[in-house]
Amino acid sequence: MYNADGSDAADHPQLPEGYGKRSFLRFAVPVDLERLRREYVSIPADAWMASYWGTIHCSVGMLLLRGGQSGTERDFFADDVADSPLLEKLPYIKSLMDDTGPFGRAHYGFLFRMEPNGLTQAHRDMMAKWTDMFRIHFPIESNSRARLISDGYAQHLTPGHAWSFDNGSWHGVVNGSTERIHLIMDVQFNPQLKHQIDAAEFVRGEQREDLVQKIEAGKKDKASYPGDEFMANAVIQLRRQGMNNKQIADAFNAKKIPTKRYFIKNRREQLKKWNAVMVGEILG
Repeated sequence: MYNADGSDAADHPQLPEGYGKRSFLRFAVPVDLERLRREYVSIPADAWMASYWGTIHCSVGMLLLRGGQSGTERDFFADDVADSPLLEKLPYIKSLMDDTGPFGRAHYGFLFRMEPNGLTQAHRDMMAKWTDMFRIHFPIESNSRARLISDGYAQHLTPGHAWSFDNGSWHGVVNGSTERIHLIMDVQFNPQLKHQIDAAEFVRGEQREDLVQKIEAGKKDKASYPGDEFMANAVIQLRRQGMNNKQIADAFNAKKIPTKRYFIKNRREQLKKWNAVMVGEILG
C-alpha cells in the first residue's frame, strides 16, 4: 500500500509478545464465498476508483468501505473514520467488518481489484497506524497464478478462506490472467482476533526468486492512474506553461496515462482517452 519509511511507529502500541505478524496465516473462519461474490457484483461500476498508489499498486482498482473522508490515500490511515454509504447495501461484507464479525471491528476496510497480469511493486506498509493492526484478506476472485510475495516467499491466497500476512515485510503481488479481487481490512489486536490467530494455520509459502525479481524490477505490467494529487499538480504545472485543457489532455494521452475511468467494467470506457472536460474536472 503506502510506502512511508519516514513514519514513526514507536509512538503507536505494539502487538503483544508471541502475536507478531506472520506470513502467511490461514484462518479457520467460515466464509460464505457465494454471498461474498453476489455482494461484490452488486457494486455499481462508478463506485470504483483507480489506485491512489499509481507507482506501487499498479493496475489496481480500489473501493474504500471504511476509512477517512478526504478522497486521498490518507483515508487508509486517517484518525477519523466513517463508513461509506455503500457499506449498508453490502450486509454480509459489513458483518465481517463489524464488532460481531469473526475478527472484531475492522478499523479500515476496502476492496482491491487487480487487472489481469497486474503487479504490485515491492514495498513495506510502514505507517504507525498499522503497527498493531493485522491486515486480513478475504479473496473473492483469484486464479492459480496469483501470488502474494512476502520476504521472498510466495503464496496463493485461495478464495473461501480468510488470510493474513506481515504487511510490514518487503512484499508485492503478481497476478495471473484473470482479475484478482480481495476484501481487505485492518483490525486492531483484540480478544476475537487473538482467538482466530490461536486457531490459524501457518503456511510458509514457496520460495520464488523469479517473482521476487519481478516485483523488485520497478516495472509495471499494467499502467495505473497516478492519483488525484499527482494529476492535479501536473495540470497546474502545465497550465503555468501556457497550455489549455485540450493541450493538457493531448499531453496526457501522448504519455499514455490512464484516466480514472480505466477500471470501469465497460471495456470501451476503460480505454477512453483524456479530453478537455476531464482535465477540467481534476481541479474542480
